[in-house]
Amino acid sequence: MFSQPVLYWCSRNMSFWSNVSFNLAVLINVLVAFFYPLESVSDSHLEPSVSLLLWGGVLGSLVFVLLWPSPNAVRVLVISSVLRLGFSLGLHHMLSLLGAFNVCNKIVFLLSFVGNRGTFTRGYRAMVMDREFLFHLLYLLICTLGLCGHVFFYSLLLFDLVNREETLLNVIKSVTRNGRSIVLTAVLGLILVYLFSIVGYIFFKDDFILEVDHISNSTLEEGVNQASSFLSEASCVLENGTCLSVGEDEADFERACDSLWMCMITVLSHGLRSGGGVGDVLRKPSKEEPLFAARVIYDLLFFFLVIIIVLNLIFGVIIDTFADLRSEKQRKEEVLKTTCFICGLERDKFDNKTVTFEEHIKEEHNLWHYLYFIVLVRVKDSTEYTGPESYVAQMIKEHNLDWFPRMRAMSLVSSDSEGEQNELRSLQDKLECTMRLVTNLTNQLTELKEQMTEQRKHKQRIGLLGNPAHLNINPQQPA
Repeated sequence: MFSQPVLYWCSRNMSFWSNVSFNLAVLINVLVAFFYPLESVSDSHLEPSVSLLLWGGVLGSLVFVLLWPSPNAVRVLVISSVLRLGFSLGLHHMLSLLGAFNVCNKIVFLLSFVGNRGTFTRGYRAMVMDREFLFHLLYLLICTLGLCGHVFFYSLLLFDLVNREETLLNVIKSVTRNGRSIVLTAVLGLILVYLFSIVGYIFFKDDFILEVDHISNSTLEEGVNQASSFLSEASCVLENGTCLSVGEDEADFERACDSLWMCMITVLSHGLRSGGGVGDVLRKPSKEEPLFAARVIYDLLFFFLVIIIVLNLIFGVIIDTFADLRSEKQRKEEVLKTTCFICGLERDKFDNKTVTFEEHIKEEHNLWHYLYFIVLVRVKDSTEYTGPESYVAQMIKEHNLDWFPRMRAMSLVSSDSEGEQNELRSLQDKLECTMRLVTNLTNQLTELKEQMTEQRKHKQRIGLLGNPAHLNINPQQPA
């Protein structure tokens, strides 16, 4: 880590370089948007009140930075200083300085990026195949084009906001995740457009008459005069069911379905962009025409099949995908809030325990502690490993995660053992009480047995005395 101190210093400030690049891109584009063309902006064109206001902004923001330093105060100081120097040196030179600084900053960011990704250890092939690295390399190329080429190239740098914000990434993913469904639905729409173009070319070729605006090579003043004269002279007089044009209006209308290819272009361009379909741009037929009913069916079918069904299918796929992405994000956030990242135990497992869930994820299973231990195992000499470090190093080498305490924690084990001991004590007390009762009952049964034996013997004696035959005495023999 410390063998390359410059790379280490750049890598640990990677987020700072990224924020600087984005803020510089926003500042450059704001200057271009408000003051382009840049040659017309100079200190001589600046009013004294505006100049005084800029100087006041520089001094005030400087005081705020010195007394109450904050990122917003620093931004205000930089913007006011850039505006003041821009009017003094010229915005063109100021944008060149900002562009050069942005290029240098992006080079430092790329160094920090490859340092954090371990590109120098994994090889240059991994660097070339990394999409995020290619994105930042393209960012550097655009910065160079803006510096050496035209300032309008800087507008492409604003797309970095999509890479920085997860919400905008989900918006892009809502189109790309189900891209195959969207493309197939669009192909279905193109097939329908092709069929409607064929029907229009066969039956309604004369209805594809569109109004067009011709571009002349005259000056702007002549173009305005021609447009005003066109608006004043253009009219349509309805005589005997036929639309007649007055003046030179005939040159402002063109047939758009003389070939099948032009018919397809017209239906695709004007039909999809019109709210009511292709019928909004075609000639309005009279009810006396023989193909009036067919034209109504043609317009309604295009409206229902293409505008309502196909386009809404595409919109529905995009909206459903965005909703799914939002639900996935909410579920991930809920899992991170209620589940330990290391052991996977949920919050309710720590209810009524000696250790709360917050204490568990901050002290017992702290994510960063495990990360620091992995880094320690990677950078430590293998000859100095302890027993656990050797075991974990081998597991990491085999990409085995069995060394993580999955679904168990020491705090829960200790609390569970205490509960088991208490339960064993209560069971032991109950067992001793039961043994005493059994002993008492045994003694009582023994006494009852002895009493029954005595009573049986007593009854036998009484029976022998009452029956002389049992005494073996002959009554006829004299005593």
